[in-house]
Amino acid sequence: MPKETVHVPVLKEGRKAKKETSGRYPAGIINLQVLGSGAKGAPRSLYVFTDQTRYLFNCGEGTQRLAHEHKMKLAKLEHIFVTNNSWDNTGGLPGVALTIQDIGVPEITLHGPPRVEKLFEGTRRFVVLNNLKIKVANTTGTGFGDHIMQVDYVKLHPSRTEDSTEKSSSSEESLVDEDETDYYQPIKGCKRQLEITQEDVEQKKRTKVETEEASDGEDTDVVLCYVCRPRKKEGTLLIDKCVEFGVPAGPLLGKLKSGQNVTLPNGNVVKADDVRSPDCPGPVFIVVDCPHEKYLDSFVRNSVLNQFHDPAKPEDFPHIVVHFTPTNVMLNPQYKEWMEKFRIATKHMVINDSCIGMGSEAVHRIQAKLNLLDAEMFPILKEEGVESFYPVSEEMRSSVNFLRKPESMKDIQVPVIMGTTLFKYSLRPAPEVDSASPFTINPEESVREVFENEVFATKLESLKTKLSTLKETGTDIFPEFIFLGTGSCIPNKTRNTSGILVHTDPDNYILMDCGEGTYGQLVRFFGINNVDEILSKLKAVYISHLHADHHIGLVQIIRKRFAALKNMDLPPSPVYLLAPQQIQTWLHLYNKNFERIRGAYHLIPNAILRKSGDTLSEENILITELKHILGFDEVLTTLVRHCPNAFGVAFKHSSGWKITYSGDTMPCDALVELGKDSDVLIHEATMEDDLKQEAKIKMHSTTSEAIEIGNQMGAKFILLTHFSQRYAKVPVINENFSSNVGIAFDNMRVRKCDLPKIPYMYDALKVMFTDDVDEMEQKTLRRLRRKEFEAMNTKQMSLKKSTNA
Repeated sequence: MPKETVHVPVLKEGRKAKKETSGRYPAGIINLQVLGSGAKGAPRSLYVFTDQTRYLFNCGEGTQRLAHEHKMKLAKLEHIFVTNNSWDNTGGLPGVALTIQDIGVPEITLHGPPRVEKLFEGTRRFVVLNNLKIKVANTTGTGFGDHIMQVDYVKLHPSRTEDSTEKSSSSEESLVDEDETDYYQPIKGCKRQLEITQEDVEQKKRTKVETEEASDGEDTDVVLCYVCRPRKKEGTLLIDKCVEFGVPAGPLLGKLKSGQNVTLPNGNVVKADDVRSPDCPGPVFIVVDCPHEKYLDSFVRNSVLNQFHDPAKPEDFPHIVVHFTPTNVMLNPQYKEWMEKFRIATKHMVINDSCIGMGSEAVHRIQAKLNLLDAEMFPILKEEGVESFYPVSEEMRSSVNFLRKPESMKDIQVPVIMGTTLFKYSLRPAPEVDSASPFTINPEESVREVFENEVFATKLESLKTKLSTLKETGTDIFPEFIFLGTGSCIPNKTRNTSGILVHTDPDNYILMDCGEGTYGQLVRFFGINNVDEILSKLKAVYISHLHADHHIGLVQIIRKRFAALKNMDLPPSPVYLLAPQQIQTWLHLYNKNFERIRGAYHLIPNAILRKSGDTLSEENILITELKHILGFDEVLTTLVRHCPNAFGVAFKHSSGWKITYSGDTMPCDALVELGKDSDVLIHEATMEDDLKQEAKIKMHSTTSEAIEIGNQMGAKFILLTHFSQRYAKVPVINENFSSNVGIAFDNMRVRKCDLPKIPYMYDALKVMFTDDVDEMEQKTLRRLRRKEFEAMNTKQMSLKKSTNA
């Protein structure tokens, strides 16, 4: 899809000029700020902010979205440090790279374990970085340094004892170690049992050989911790002292300021130390990650880390240690003992699975508003710990422990700060916990905001009356749709990228597309106590095409689904993956270089599901199994008009209903044929009608084009999704939005019987988001005036040319 990048050179030049004028002096401000808390469903990421440059430690999936919401500008980001190559630490790298490329960052340096750069090799087909250079630091050395700080690499290695072969207590870790053959389980009740073929066996052998070959000469199991020493800040010149020593105005003051001793005209020597404040030593901080107990021996015995336990070096103690280590390892007696050896002044900040809060305020604000329209369709989200973000008292705010330790960590007898998004620890000018509270989540305030518009109360009452008198539309629950992402291209604070969970019957789900952060959306919607059950019932994932915003979250879903099955003591079984064949290149590279996921999915290429006359062009045993499990009579695809290997799909259930999903496409006759007589068409509607030409250039549909496709195929109801992020709250609603057309929102649950309700909500939605609607109307008006002006100029120029002729 074409993307304009003419602005990038201008941004790069501006960035270069700012950097040259900022000087190369030690930082006067250094703050450690949590971006992703590491809570279940949230990314793990720490942003180190200075007045000259920025650093990011770990970059979990969803980092890009949080940075956007909280205006944590990435324009000065120069270095990203990764502790280990788990997707929990790297899943957000592609999205962040695209963001910083778009704002003119010319290059980024990636520090991490061997092969971390392979992530970009694997994603280069769908994450195009023509204007961003990815440099890879040589971490086989001792460290890295710039004018801001020195960073020492501390390498951890797994124990090679017999005990280290035991599987981790962490569910995700066991995905790496699990024997692939465990996934090839026969499907209960199927007429044709799935068997391990010779091809499967040979593929397993090839994967093993390739993995061994890839690891030759590389310490692929290494984990990195980082000891960070900011450069000392030289003392300032004390003018009153200079006057006292008789230093005249002029160049001698400059020499003293730079630390040089000077001789006065009368022969007296003035030492710089006598007329300057003391130098400010760099406040040391350490970032550690011990991802598994097999690294514990290497961790607790590491001489570089243990030097900071020495009380004989009071000037070199770490002000704060940041722990990415998972909870189960932190609770190990060896780890706790290691923490307790630091002096009491050292703080410990935790960014891991014991934290709570996924970091977004915006998703709760909009959900609280939409909940007014229909509490079942827009339920209050079940994110754990939301109550902890409500405004806190001044007494709690001033306490280091206002983010209290959970019960699971009560036994750790050191000062612990539980990381939460926007929590800040200042290292310079003075080491201290920032007294300002992190952001708050207050749904009541959002509701009050809506009712400030007096018209809304009237519209809401009218809506409730209409819904109560609505003719009985049936009680059909299935299919039920849970929209996890309804935005296009990149996530914003209210619309995530594409993801639609379809509940086909009480025991089965299928996921259609899987943008970055899809797993986090599941956690937010269902809650951490229920998400494993949902994932255990997820039988298939459909990927429409290979643009990153439609599939970059797939790896995490595969990993978390495996963990869910293990957590619930269910036998491991592969998820059926319906996707373009070319996705295998990416998944194979990830499997070979990072974590073994090959056995956790069965790929069914979309192409073999294409309709050819009245029959499938090809069918294999996996398709039969898939239909049997999900109760489908038909699963058919067709190529659509977007990018190579982009598909639309139609599912027809044995109970009679049929749904069609367009993926991304321009208006497409083949999709009309595929979706004939669908009960529900879910169609992309990226742009408003006024931007039809732009939609055509980018190979998308406008709202009216999507509605027309639905009408042509005879769809009973049309649900529009995949809106441009310019429509953050609500798209432009025009006269073509009839009684069978609905708008999708993130975190919206729609049962089949709920569909007729949606069009009645349009009047209330326009008032609810009146500021956004007014702004869009003004933009549309300005575009029309500009087009009229350009057309008039063109006409005048033509007349002038004809007159001159």
